[in-house]
Amino acid sequence: MERLLVKAETIIAGQELAAIKHGAVLVEDGTITQIYEQLTDEITVPEGTVTLDVGDKTLIPGMIDCHNHLALDTRIPNHLVKMNDCEAEQTLRAVKTMHDDLYAGVTTARCLGDRFYVDITCREAQKEGRLEGPRLVVSGIGMRSLHGHGYVGMPHCGAEEFRKTARENIVRGVDFLKVFMTKVINATPYIYHFLTPAELNAVVEEAKSVNLTTACHCSGGQGLDDCLTAGIDCLEHVYYITEEQIERVKKLDRWVVYTPSYALNDELLFKFSPHDKEGSLREKEIIRKCLTNAIEGGLKFGIGTDGIHTGLPREAQYIYELGADSRDVLAGITTQAAKLCGLEDVTGAIRKGLAGDMVVLDGNPLEDITALSRVEHVIQGGKVIR
Repeated sequence: MERLLVKAETIIAGQELAAIKHGAVLVEDGTITQIYEQLTDEITVPEGTVTLDVGDKTLIPGMIDCHNHLALDTRIPNHLVKMNDCEAEQTLRAVKTMHDDLYAGVTTARCLGDRFYVDITCREAQKEGRLEGPRLVVSGIGMRSLHGHGYVGMPHCGAEEFRKTARENIVRGVDFLKVFMTKVINATPYIYHFLTPAELNAVVEEAKSVNLTTACHCSGGQGLDDCLTAGIDCLEHVYYITEEQIERVKKLDRWVVYTPSYALNDELLFKFSPHDKEGSLREKEIIRKCLTNAIEGGLKFGIGTDGIHTGLPREAQYIYELGADSRDVLAGITTQAAKLCGLEDVTGAIRKGLAGDMVVLDGNPLEDITALSRVEHVIQGGKVIR
């Protein structure tokens, strides 16, 4: 039996993300079996236990990126065009991004579509120990309309085409289904929406028939309302969500995933907005207000990078700056994120019975959210990766 004892001055533990001082966590064969509070020299641990004493550092649950694409990498030139690369090139990219994300503290990632079923292949390889990277929750082929947005998704036309791909995804073993409804940054008075209610309903029906959830790339507008009516479980991005829609999302108990950099990071915003710099800045302020309202509205949320690999700490910092409490932000990449992924009984917290997925930080993110970027060690399944 492999055993690891991690000692730290501060441990952020349990579903409540409460701070334990001068404690330790025992992991046996990949599972957390004991959490010690106020650790003393008299503690007895099983023989053969490897001890990692991180001194004055903070131990948090492994981070979860709630919106990821393995083969989409914003760090490389022409990254959107490269989504037309062959399967081999996209797989090679996925292997690298998985490595980079894991070493940045992301021990689990929710993948919102990759071509060629790259995400499913990587999920199985990681699970079998043949590929180093985060544990993956995958959606297979993302479904967009023929005339709609989506560099990652594949084009469809009509409810039966959406239904067919939904079933193919299910046969392949996806964890949830993903569709694309709107553009990213709209920059027009009218927010285009590209899926009909019949197309949405076909996907939701297929998902529900096998007890899967659904997610939709949706910035706002009528498309967001249509998603809620159809029964979409999670709305991704919600850059233009209105106060009325916030109330409706909350009443229906649906999830949202925030990916703020695409709207608030000038480098990305100017790249994606079809208008000039002035227009881009105008959109930035509109979106900032909408996201602030959503956070104040108390919606259930996760946080994702949308292909900004290793960038999850910055996304979390944006959400904090928009008004979220630091504990809620941390939950959005740990405990709440695990619930969104359907993995709350597997990972997402430092709790007995869960996987030994943990990250050692220089600093306490409950006191300083930027500490999330200062990763000292990464532990996945009880193994020290970094």
